[in-house]
Amino acid sequence: MYYSPNYANSDLLRDQKIYEDLFTERSYSISEDLEVFIKEGSHRIVLENEREDDEAVFYTFNINTTVVKNRDGLVGVVISCEDENRSESVRGDLRERPSHLENLSVIGELAASAVHEIKNPLFSIRGFLQIIDNSFSEDDKRKEYTRIMISEIDRLEGLVRDLLMLAKTRIGSDESVTVCELIRDIAELYKNRMEMQNIKFSLRAEDESACILGNREQLEQVFINLIQNALEAMENGGNIEVVTSRKNEKVVIEVRDDGKGISPEAEKKIFSPFFTTKKNGTGLGLFLSKKIVEDHRGRIYFQSTEGKGTVFFLEFPVQNGEDRQAENPSE
Repeated sequence: MYYSPNYANSDLLRDQKIYEDLFTERSYSISEDLEVFIKEGSHRIVLENEREDDEAVFYTFNINTTVVKNRDGLVGVVISCEDENRSESVRGDLRERPSHLENLSVIGELAASAVHEIKNPLFSIRGFLQIIDNSFSEDDKRKEYTRIMISEIDRLEGLVRDLLMLAKTRIGSDESVTVCELIRDIAELYKNRMEMQNIKFSLRAEDESACILGNREQLEQVFINLIQNALEAMENGGNIEVVTSRKNEKVVIEVRDDGKGISPEAEKKIFSPFFTTKKNGTGLGLFLSKKIVEDHRGRIYFQSTEGKGTVFFLEFPVQNGEDRQAENPSE
């Protein structure tokens, strides 16, 4: 819940000092320029309710209160409330079903549900911040703060999106994915951005018909991550080249760029979760890509020279004619 002076009733404003004394226990400043102060407090509240059979029922809540003030007084109050009874009920249900928790698909479903629950409030928060940002003039110092908050929410949204992708199990049956067609579709998504950044894209294919058996949506995510990284490594123009070939019953795909490359220190951690060298990166893109490639019985690795560029190599089992005929017996 959020209350501001514009909406709070007069009693709350009149009794502000009493409210702070009761519900906050620590304070700090988040801005010296604008003199914005925070007062916080955490409390456990137990309510008693008498049922019709005269038996008392107790309800326990964890309440977190944040009071935001500036030199003119109260700016707003943020109150969050957690129903401890419900949380304990959920924990009890999980304890009673340990065998289900051992099933990775169930854990994936739980994670995906949690991520969806996070996305919705993030969307709302960003929307309200955008309204606040638009209400400030361009020379208002507060506009800088709202834009920082919006940027951080966008970063969280990206993290949530990657976590959702990570939590997903492979849905449905595999399909025959034509590599060149997939690459061209993704390049088309970035066409305008490439033109704006003066980046040239090219695709060289030894075999235009080379196919991978797998989940197209997840394979798309791998190449989106790689091309996105290449674009961010070449802010002042350059080249992205994708080369596909067949070697020893494998489809080999090379994604080349002549950007700034990867430092020796970063090379050791490049596929680690939450490692990133980007200002607003989530650190899950390459970790997620590696997982998807390995789920498709493939392999991903790279070569990089700092200041000269990077090449990512992807190897997948080739889908031969017999596989395709089995998928489409009418052909």
